[in-house]
Amino acid sequence: MAAAVEIQGLSCRFGGVKALDAVDIRLSPGEVLGLIGPNGSGKTSLFNLLTGHHNPEAGAILLDGLDLAGQSPSQIARFGIARTFQNLRLLRRLSVYENVRAARHACAPLRDAFWLSPAARRQERDSLMNLLDIFGLSEKAQKTPAELTLVQMRHLEIARLLAADPKLVLLDEPAAGMTSAETQAITEVIATHVLPGRSAIVIEHKMQLVAALCPRIAVLNAGRKIADGPTGQVLADSAVRQSYFGAKPC
Repeated sequence: MAAAVEIQGLSCRFGGVKALDAVDIRLSPGEVLGLIGPNGSGKTSLFNLLTGHHNPEAGAILLDGLDLAGQSPSQIARFGIARTFQNLRLLRRLSVYENVRAARHACAPLRDAFWLSPAARRQERDSLMNLLDIFGLSEKAQKTPAELTLVQMRHLEIARLLAADPKLVLLDEPAAGMTSAETQAITEVIATHVLPGRSAIVIEHKMQLVAALCPRIAVLNAGRKIADGPTGQVLADSAVRQSYFGAKPC
């Protein structure tokens, strides 16, 4: 089931730098939001707050009405939030298959993480191999991430996210380092296998992916939200074009 998300007056600071300043964002269940802005605008900081990697200076994060304040990253993952990272964070000593299995068990009920019957283990393996097949990784199941291409590692990160069966997905530049054709391919995979039945926030600099996946966009600049609305309308806004694309105001 997709999640409702309410971010209220979210602020955080790193030393003298205010990374986020009173940001409000709301997602209805099943809504997909693109999050764009210049480098350093606070996009990844927002993801780090949503997943418990940093604590807010002020504000609240509600997931289906549940306040996530003070919850650990592992507990937040069990509540149904999963993410990818702009800088890949794969388990490099584990195989491709073990990477997705670790993600599955990290978000499973504790008793299931410690005990599976032989039949359940076979069922789990079939399920995870089918997941890897979606991303063209089933033949790489026993390889380590170091033996994959950059594109394959990006695919593996998204496969790990899906293994957790989240209700809110946070994608941080899923097409980073990809060609136009590779971006189109991962866009289709995300649209078909990741987004249906889930809420999502997508950070991405490639507008072809954002326009294809996100009916709505929010724009951050210097930690503040400067626009939020339908994708076409926001991208045509003169203030957005000036801050994000460097266009001169008309």
